[in-house]
Amino acid sequence: MMPKVHSKPCMPQLNFSRQFLKDVRKWRKSGQSMALFDGFVAVIMQTWPPPAKYEPHLLQGPFAGIWDIHLRQNWVVLLRFQAGTVHFLRMGTHAELGL
Repeated sequence: MMPKVHSKPCMPQLNFSRQFLKDVRKWRKSGQSMALFDGFVAVIMQTWPPPAKYEPHLLQGPFAGIWDIHLRQNWVVLLRFQAGTVHFLRMGTHAELGL
């Protein structure tokens, strides 16, 4: 069951892990566009959880509490939403992230 959508005028804080920033550099170096990611960030600055088009879901097991967001079929962002802050943890394909 998905949590209720919270649309608030205050925007969440964004936090990028060191590994996430490495993932971004690798993605850009491969020639991939970050436009889908930029669009996703614009959306979550307005509402949480993300719309269904991103297939947002919480992971289980050792990844419990981490959101799996699909920017494309095999382009995933792992993040945690905690106390008004979106923590970006990893970005890549399912295989790269071990999912």
